[in-house]
Formats: sequence, C-alpha cells, structure tokens
Amino acid sequence: MAGYDNNKLGELRPNQIITTFGPGSVVDAVKDSVTILDIPYWKDKGKKIIDGRLASYLNVDAFYMPRTSFAHDIPVVTFPYWHVCSKCGRLFDAREIINDDLDKYLKFGVNCPDCHWRVYPARFITICENGHMSDFPWRWWVHRGETDCKGEMRMYSTGNTSTLSDMWVECSCGAKRSMSGATQARNFEGLSCSGMHPFRPHTRREHCEKPVIPSQRGASNVYFAVTRSAISIPPWINPLYNLIDEHLRDIEQAKKMAVRFGRSEEEGLQQIYEEYFSDYARDEFDAAYERRMKNIKEFTEIKRMEYEAITHHNDPTYQSNKKHFKAEEDPLPGYLSHYFSRIIRITRLREVRVLLGFTRVDAPDPDADEQPNIVYLTKGRDERWLPAVEVNGEGIFIEFNRQTLVKWLTEPKTREISEKYAASYREYCESKGWTIKADRNAVYVLMHTFSHLLIKQMAMSSGYSSSAIRERIYFDDKMAGVLLYTGSSDKEGSLGGLVELGTAEQMTSLMREAFQEALVCTNDPECMNTLPAEKNSNGAACHSCCMISETACENGNRMLDRGLVVPLSRREETSYFRELVNELCQVEI
Repeated sequence: MAGYDNNKLGELRPNQIITTFGPGSVVDAVKDSVTILDIPYWKDKGKKIIDGRLASYLNVDAFYMPRTSFAHDIPVVTFPYWHVCSKCGRLFDAREIINDDLDKYLKFGVNCPDCHWRVYPARFITICENGHMSDFPWRWWVHRGETDCKGEMRMYSTGNTSTLSDMWVECSCGAKRSMSGATQARNFEGLSCSGMHPFRPHTRREHCEKPVIPSQRGASNVYFAVTRSAISIPPWINPLYNLIDEHLRDIEQAKKMAVRFGRSEEEGLQQIYEEYFSDYARDEFDAAYERRMKNIKEFTEIKRMEYEAITHHNDPTYQSNKKHFKAEEDPLPGYLSHYFSRIIRITRLREVRVLLGFTRVDAPDPDADEQPNIVYLTKGRDERWLPAVEVNGEGIFIEFNRQTLVKWLTEPKTREISEKYAASYREYCESKGWTIKADRNAVYVLMHTFSHLLIKQMAMSSGYSSSAIRERIYFDDKMAGVLLYTGSSDKEGSLGGLVELGTAEQMTSLMREAFQEALVCTNDPECMNTLPAEKNSNGAACHSCCMISETACENGNRMLDRGLVVPLSRREETSYFRELVNELCQVEI
C-alpha cells in the first residue's frame, strides 16, 4: 500500500499480508481504517513463486508474492464506513464524502461534515461465523430495533469513567442509548446478518442466517488467515520440476490445440518438449510431468513427502539440489537413542506459505482438508493463482523412537489418557464442522508439548524470539517427528543460531532446562491437575508453562500436556521422558 506522499494510506510487508493483514482483514492505516480487497482487484503481482506440490494440492497454476514496492500495489476500501468526529461527536457514514472528493480524502483523510474537524473510524463492527463483516447497526441500536429515522447521530462520553456505560449515542429525534452491552451477542437477538463482504465491494450481499456477533475492529477474532505451507524438498526443487511448473499452462494449451487440429495430445506434448525441455531426456521429462499431474488430495501427503526427504537426506535421490535443502546429522548417544531415532540439523531450508482465505470468530484447523465457514480468495479466471511468500531459513528435525512410543502407549495410564485426547479432539472438530482424517492421541500431544518446551528454551539461546521459531509436527501411523525452524523473507535467510543448537550436547542442555521449567508451573496445583474433557483439548498446560505465541504454534495452543513429557505428582506413569528427567535433572517424583 505504498505510494507517493499524498496518496499513501499505509505500508505492509509481503509476509504481513500472508499471515496477518490479508484480503478481508481490517488495517489501521495512516489516515483511516481500511480493508484489503480480494485478489481480482489487484492490478499487479510480484515475484512468481514455484512449488509444484502446493500448486497441485490447491489446484492453482502459480503463486505470486504480493507487490509492495510502488504506488497502488494493494487496493483497499475504507472500513468501517461509519466515522466519529473527534470534536463534535458527529456519527456518520463517510462513503458519500469519500466518493465526492477522493483526492481530498487521500490527502487529508475524512473530515466532519459539520465542523470539518478530523474524524476517526468507529471502533465497533459486527461479524458472523460465515465470514461476513458489517458496520455496527448504529440506528438499530439507538432506536432499540428497526427504524425509518434518518436523524443525525452523535456520540459523547459523560466522562465519569472509561467504561462503555459512559459512552452514549444520541439521535436528533431524541432517542439515545448507552454503549453498555454493545459487545455482547445476546443484545443483538433478532438482528440478522447483512451477508456483506466489504473486501468484495462489487458483489451482491449473500443470504446468511447466522447470528450477528458484535466486536471491535481491532479484536483478534475479526480475522484469522487460512494458510498452507510446504518445505521445499528434493526432487520437487529439481530445475526440471520448476521448469514444468513455469510452462504448465503452455503444455496444457499445446495439448488442447493439437486435439483441435486433428492431432494427438502426444504430438502437442512433443512439440512443447522440443521447445522448452530439450536439455533433458524425454523419459526424464515424462516421469516428472506425470508426477506433477498427479493431484495431491490431502495435506498429509505433503507432510509425508517432507518427512521422507528429511529422514532420507543422505539418499542420493534426495541430494539432487542443495540450493533450498541441505541437512546433516551426527550419531546419537545411547541415553538419547532410547527416546529419539535421530536429530537432524537442516542448514538450508525454504518454506512457501500460501494464503487461501480467512475465517472469523474461530481460528481454523491447520491440517483439516475440509472446513466450513472459510471465505476463500478468488483464484482468478485466466490464471489461477494465490498470494504467497517464500521464507529461507534453518531448522532442527527431531524424530522420535517409534518402538519406545509403542511401548509407552501400552502403559495402562498412558492408554487411558490417550483415549481421552482422541475423544476430545474428535468432539472439538465435530463441534466446528471440521472433517478429520485421523485421531490425535497422546503421541501427538507429547510431540506438540515437547516442541513448545524446546521453543521456549531455544529463544533464550539462539538469538530469536519465541514467536520467530515455528513448529511443524509430523504425525500419523508412519510419522513421528517435529521440525523446529526459523527464517526470514530476505534472500539470505537466517544466521545459523538455531542449527548450532542441534548437536547432541546442546540438545541435552536444552532438554535439561526445558524439563526443569516444565516440572513446576506458577499456576500449580490447578494447572497440573487439569485433564482433557469434552471440548477442552488441553491437559496440564497454560501460558506460564507450555503455551507460546500463536504465530509460532501449528495448532492454536491446543492439545498440550506437560504431564506427558515430565513426571508430575500422581501422573508419573504417563511421562515419556520419566527416566531421562530423573537422570538430567537429578530429581525423582
């Protein structure tokens, strides 16, 4: 949203657009509050990003980085429409003023039609679970129901306290009402959702029967980005695969044209091969093209490919290209090999993050393939694309010992709590309408909690904040591992501080400190006695001991329990690292 001085509404980095301020979000700009428009309204695109696996899974032709370097890069419209004068308190819809003199608005923002003083956007809006967003129903609120009154409204404060009960809205007809209760959904019963999507200003309102939920425009439940990401791995980062993705539309077009003129698709494919791919053997091209055209239907498939590439990094098949992926590992000492199969240092890593759409009210599930209430971005007609960023960095991959995990799960106490977690996760997903492919049991909770405990300790030693270190959990019948990684959107990536912590000696030191922190929480005994039940999918976990920034957590700080990592009072048998904790921390519970 950069531009020349008098036309500059604000600035955003590409990574912010993907993770926090994408289309449909509310952004506080320099002169006003705005919402970013859907991608068909974008005139220009930035750098093209190629990732065949994600493109296949999301059914798009390409990804492009948001262009944020010149004027008019990212189009926006003002939202909320209603504004309040900072001097006389006039409450009015600013759209007519903006449309009458757009140049004046771009230079000075919105001014009050009465006193011509600067105004500010109203802080209250309404949203619904289907992703719609509207202005606060000011006239409905003041008149306590539907009304035809068109009187002027003003907002003022009695000045006694700073609570909402001392904020009043008054209409020139004499009706007035305090803003007390303006954020409580029960006070809006009978008011139907408007079905509006302000980020698509030229589309019709949708029919929506969801209840209206009042909120403030800066509240965290107004916008949750729905993203998917993939770690670039061999052979998908082979130049041949990238070349196929670059010319995928040309290939499809050539096959269609060949059929149209009475030739076979094979002849069209041969023509394209000779034009763009003659540097490669035909059978090599055919194998790569066939693999690219096999659509990936589940996100778990992408993670399974990454897991195979990381755990087989020494295999020549996965060493074809070290530009985006390079890994190394050392043998584990005996006291760690009982718990882990390997610890791999990934010195070069690239992650592609793609923005699919957004939800409101509730955060999305990071792995579910089908979720209701997601407002998907329009992918485009001529070229189907989505906004994305690529992040270069480093990471540490920890693979758990599957034999030890199986033995640990057979313990009666562990099996009992594992069933509770599986049932709790299932019930939570059903309440949200999410489609789940596999239950998440105690093994997932163990790896997730262990990941959080390590992130908190790594932040103390690596030079990164805890919000900059992200987790990626690999869990199913054939996967049991955690990738902790960091990076930045610049070309060079990160500085190596995380990889240095991946040696056996450094990991032992980190685990000792993490276990000591997890043994005692400032919220004990309440925290340590918490167990999963119904929709509560957390056990002994809170912000004091296990939870981290939600930008770093893969699952919204759900499914955590330090009682599965370290031995807690009356729960010693459920600890996976019970003997290691006793050895490293010199304590026995």
